[in-house]
Amino acid sequence: MSLLAGFAVVVTEAVIGFYKKIHAINFGIYGATMVGKTTLHHQLRTRGEVPAIQKRTVGRHRATRKSIKLDGEMNTLKTSDIGGEAIYWKEWAKDMQTRKVKYIIFLIDHRHLDKGGNLDHQVAWKFLVDTIVSERWPTGKKKKESDYPLAVSIWANKYDIWGDKHKSDLPIEKHPIFEPFKYGMQKLNDVGIPTHKYIVSAKSEPEAVYQGVFTMIKDY
Repeated sequence: MSLLAGFAVVVTEAVIGFYKKIHAINFGIYGATMVGKTTLHHQLRTRGEVPAIQKRTVGRHRATRKSIKLDGEMNTLKTSDIGGEAIYWKEWAKDMQTRKVKYIIFLIDHRHLDKGGNLDHQVAWKFLVDTIVSERWPTGKKKKESDYPLAVSIWANKYDIWGDKHKSDLPIEKHPIFEPFKYGMQKLNDVGIPTHKYIVSAKSEPEAVYQGVFTMIKDY
């Protein structure tokens, strides 16, 4: 490679890096209360062991930027921490609408496997899917093509807690923890929105967290 060509490559990489740092990708992180959303937000800007978080998130917080790097690549995300109780679900919709969220992570844990009667995740998931596939926002405003996310991912969080108890030899996409969400994922697929499944421990596995984010950006 000539000196001039090498310089051009360096300049191009620098420009791309600057662009990625300035232009944040809007991610939406939603899920039932106490599922680990706040922990995930902390991990995106910490890259390490996140301390235990006891206080529940109330309402919708201002979206903040997080720059993450993996294998020499960098992306800047913008996410907003929002409460998981049903009274705050309308804030999920508002977050998606106002920030034009491009990628959505719906966080779940193992509570529905431990107790079959627990429907925390399923009810929240139905609300989210119905909001996404609707042609109108809850405000009544008709959606544009750019209002729909590029992809939606279900992340089964807290694997460090439930992994041994709910072992499965099946591939990730067929793990029983995702079974109750199949219908909603099909509804998303039917309107052209791809879906992704992932298993992670947001509190203690920063590399896995970043890998999941980069996979969504690259593949979708």
